[in-house]
Amino acid sequence: MWRLDLAGIIEGMDRNMSVGFGERLLEELVRAAQLASPAELPVVLNRYAEAMGLGRAVIYLVDIQQRLLVPLVESEPELELDTPLAGWAYRTDSLRVEEGPSGGLHVWLPLADGAERLGVVELNMSTLDGLKLRRCRTTALLLALIITSKRTYSDTIAQRMRTRPMHLPTEMVRAFLPPRSIGTGRVVSTAVLEPAYELGGDTFDHAFTEDVLHSTILDGMGHNLASGLATSVAIESARQSRRDRPSGARGQPRTR
Repeated sequence: MWRLDLAGIIEGMDRNMSVGFGERLLEELVRAAQLASPAELPVVLNRYAEAMGLGRAVIYLVDIQQRLLVPLVESEPELELDTPLAGWAYRTDSLRVEEGPSGGLHVWLPLADGAERLGVVELNMSTLDGLKLRRCRTTALLLALIITSKRTYSDTIAQRMRTRPMHLPTEMVRAFLPPRSIGTGRVVSTAVLEPAYELGGDTFDHAFTEDVLHSTILDGMGHNLASGLATSVAIESARQSRRDRPSGARGQPRTR
C-alpha cells in the first residue's frame, strides 16, 4: 500500500523553492511583535523595517473621536486628521507618497483591520520601487492585525487613543463596546458615540451571525453609573441570546 508522505513532500518543496529575504524578515517581524509589549512594538517595527529597506517607521493611532492621529511613541507630534498626507491616507484608506525636503520619500499607509480603521504608519526611505511597495503594504496589513490583538489587553494603546480623562460610567460602557466598524465585502456597519468621554446609558452593538448582520442601539435614561450598568446588561443579554442559538437557527434561542 502506498502512503503519502506529506511532510516529506513539503520538505522537498521547501528545498526547491527559494524564500525571499523580505518574506523571511516579515515572518520574523510577526514572531517578534507577538512577544513584544505595545511599548516595544515601535522598536521591533523599526528594526525590521530598516532591514527590509523601508527606513524609519512611525505608528499613528486615531483617537476615539477620530480627530487626531496620535503617535504610539510620545516623542512624535500629534497630527490633525485633516492633514493632507496622514489624514488623507486614513480617510481614504489609500497610500500617500511625498518627497521630503532632503530628497527622501515619506510613505503613508492606512492601518485597518477589515472595516475598522486604526490609524496610519509612516515609512521614510530614499527610493520606492514595486518590491518595496509590496513590502510596505504587507507590513501595514500585518501591523494592523498585531495592534488589534494587543489593544484588547493593552492600557498603553488605550491611553494613547485618549486626549483627556474619561468618566467611570463611560469607562464601563466602552469596555462592552464592539469595534467601531465591522464589515464584509457586501455590507459595512459603523457607529460612534458622543460625547465620547461622558457616556452614560448610550451604547450600541453590531455583529455577524453567519450571513446576518445584527445591530442594536440603546439609550438608557440618565448619564450615570446605573444607566450604564443597565444598558451594559441589556447588550450582553442580546449577545447571549444570539450566541446560544443552535448553528443556523434564526428562531427562538434554545432553552435549558
